Amino acid sequence: MKSAVFKTFIVFLLSFSTSRAFAQSAAKTTTHSKKTVAITDTNNTPEHKRRVAIELYKAELEKPSPKDISVLKDLLNKGAKITDANTQGWTLLHEAAFQGDTALISLCLKGGVPVNALYITARSRTTPLYWAIQNNNISAQRLLLQNNGSLGIPDGYGTQEYDSGNKYFGNFLNGEKSGQGTFYYADSSRYEGGWDKDEQSGNGVFYWRSGDRYEGQVAHNKLNGRGIYYFASGDRYEGEYKDSREDGAGHFIWKNGDEYEGHYEQGERSGEGVFNWASCDRYVGHFEHNKQNGKGNFYFENGDIYEGEWKDDLENGQGTFIWAVGHSYTGQFMNNQLHGHGTCFWKNGEKYDGHYEKNIRTGQGTYYWTNKDKYFGHFENNLRSGRGTYYFDNGDAYEGEWLNDQKNGEGTFLWKVGDKYEGHFANDTKNGYGIYTVGAKKARRSISYCKKCKIYKGYWKDGIKSGKGECYTRSGSMIYSGNFEKDKPKEPYPGLH
Repeated sequence: MKSAVFKTFIVFLLSFSTSRAFAQSAAKTTTHSKKTVAITDTNNTPEHKRRVAIELYKAELEKPSPKDISVLKDLLNKGAKITDANTQGWTLLHEAAFQGDTALISLCLKGGVPVNALYITARSRTTPLYWAIQNNNISAQRLLLQNNGSLGIPDGYGTQEYDSGNKYFGNFLNGEKSGQGTFYYADSSRYEGGWDKDEQSGNGVFYWRSGDRYEGQVAHNKLNGRGIYYFASGDRYEGEYKDSREDGAGHFIWKNGDEYEGHYEQGERSGEGVFNWASCDRYVGHFEHNKQNGKGNFYFENGDIYEGEWKDDLENGQGTFIWAVGHSYTGQFMNNQLHGHGTCFWKNGEKYDGHYEKNIRTGQGTYYWTNKDKYFGHFENNLRSGRGTYYFDNGDAYEGEWLNDQKNGEGTFLWKVGDKYEGHFANDTKNGYGIYTVGAKKARRSISYCKKCKIYKGYWKDGIKSGKGECYTRSGSMIYSGNFEKDKPKEPYPGLH
């Protein structure tokens, strides 16, 4: 319990906020009529006697002090209650404190009147101790304090201290912090602004020990509404708050020059927004949990553009990437890389439609050249590898195995004129065993250096016949069987060479 001196000091501060009108109202409450109340007891029933005692007791409350203690005791014996109060809560103890009547105070306390009973008006809520101090009744003050009396609920401007070390300087209404006031926290932080029913409410400014500062709307002791938060680091947020977290439309500016303007939810960037980097990169789209998630467009400082889906700040899902130099890709992305099926267009007119793995053409795909050549087949490391078919602009075609963009392995080459080679390739040319057949049945052409030879079965080296080989007519009759060197038979060949 605080000392009487300290409490007297607090009330002294409070007394400055008590208006003259309030004092006159209190005086009017305790200005008593001298008119005698006469009640004739014509009924001796206990209930009637009790009602009569109550009326006499109320009449005694209205008399000027000093009270006639014997009369009060007699009234109490007849059924009156010393704890009774008027409709505003004014008790006999309030009156005794106001008059400084210590004998009556003692009687009231022994009779059960609460030492801190409240007298309530439109403007205040006060205890007996308040009135003892108001009228400078020292003996009454001392007696009430000895019985744990307190000031009750203050109104007007005052000070409140807490065991935690926190302090409040400001306005009270009905004992609650209300209006404008400053709250000093024990850690040197403070709040200056509006209060309502003991809660920070309205407009205010928070100064935190860390150096952070908030200016704006508050409600229920939290940041609620619009405001500006200045971080000690130099960052700044302007926008809406809910329960002390960014929520709604907001604008965050970082010290390094980065900026975000858009929607927040529970303290995180969530919803539609725009993020501008100091580097001049820019993102416009959807956010979730402070990251680019959903659909959005990213404009790179170098002129590149990505339009599509995002997950956790990375290009993920379906999208389109447009390079500043004129190339473009539309398809699937994973972790900022071309991954999955997509179509890439080069500035020079070439096109690839197929599968990617980590930015590399890998798997099945089709590549179109500007000269109308076309390849359909397997890729690896951006090169034709595996099985595939190449269609040449002039009508020729190759179907077979590839390695590192070259025909390697078993395959078939078809010429527009009808010639066909089936066999082994190496380094993009005929190498190894293969069969070459001249096309049209009526073609007058023969296989080079082999008169009337329409079919050659044998070995090749670097695109020419080399090693063991055989020549046949179209009907299948063998013409020659022997060795070849530099595309020519080494042994005598029937007819002219």
